[in-house]
Amino acid sequence: MSRQAVQATIRSRLLVNALVDPDEAARHLPDGVRPHATGGGTIVGCCLVDIAGARPVRTPATMGTSFLAAAHRIAVEWDDERTTTVGVYVPLRLTPSRAAVALGGRLFPGVHGRASIRLTDDGRRVAWSVDAGESYSVLVDASAHAAPPSAPYEPIGATCLGAELGLSPGHDGALQVARMRPSHRQAQAVDVDHLESAFLAGFATAVPAPSYLVRDVDVTWSQA
Repeated sequence: MSRQAVQATIRSRLLVNALVDPDEAARHLPDGVRPHATGGGTIVGCCLVDIAGARPVRTPATMGTSFLAAAHRIAVEWDDERTTTVGVYVPLRLTPSRAAVALGGRLFPGVHGRASIRLTDDGRRVAWSVDAGESYSVLVDASAHAAPPSAPYEPIGATCLGAELGLSPGHDGALQVARMRPSHRQAQAVDVDHLESAFLAGFATAVPAPSYLVRDVDVTWSQA
């Protein structure tokens, strides 16, 4: 089945990052990709997204659906015939949306697992709770408040916000490549007040790294 390009508006996107030793990151990666080193290590993190109006491209926004989603990311690079590409490896995506679980990796890029997700957002502070149960043994509970506006020019921000291609396992286990095209890459640096993540806790060398909050960005996801 051909996967459909999807467009949506991201109301908020919280990127909580850590730096790990590239050798340790490599043990979490499939064949064909390798860790990308930035700022003294490899960026790993949680991407927490509030999505509105998700629908096939050229479909009216009134027909779109809204849902919350969480993903785990590792900065990677890989070679093709002409160049080296920097992107992210996404071992896991989670959502409470039945439609995203049913159609992800089939009608549109990205396989999703089921999770209970809660978001509190008052415009200045955001708090996320993600519970996937024992089947995934994943729990993320993070809160952040926006620091002064910041352009993502430092290496970690440029890497995690600039990644356009994401690799993730399909339903058959083979890697799928999805492309995300945002209308802008502006972000604010955030101070993370509290974080519990089984994913990040699985890296013995993880140390906190700059994290970011993106708001009100139109995006298109497509099969690359």
